[in-house]
Amino acid sequence: MSHAHFVARRKRLLKTIASGVAIVPTAPEVIRNRDAHHPFRFDSYFWYLTGFPEPEAVVVLIGGKKPKSILFCREKHEEREIWDGYRYGPKAAKAAFGFDAAYPIEQLDKKLAEFLVDRATRCGTPLATMRHGTPASPGR
Repeated sequence: MSHAHFVARRKRLLKTIASGVAIVPTAPEVIRNRDAHHPFRFDSYFWYLTGFPEPEAVVVLIGGKKPKSILFCREKHEEREIWDGYRYGPKAAKAAFGFDAAYPIEQLDKKLAEFLVDRATRCGTPLATMRHGTPASPGR
């Protein structure tokens, strides 16, 4: 399956955020009772940008002269895969989904500190301003 349309969406958003940073997590897993989970449903914004189907993941888009799209996800773990299903792991996810880099989710805090050095702070939802591939006017 080609993930070119997800890569194109990330590139479009990177142009919109200029030199900013977008951090988009997926939805959390929801426990039904004790050790049984509801079927996982990813966050729609996260899916729109990544196509990545696993929980415990975050995409970080770093704008600027050399824009980057970075995925943080669970590590490959054969024993957990018996119970939870297939996991890509950072290495396979990077290749399969067209990210510039991918790291284990446990490194998110450390790496975010590196990525956010000397960047202006701004909160917002840039995806909400995009309609059909172009930034929406504020009046819409």
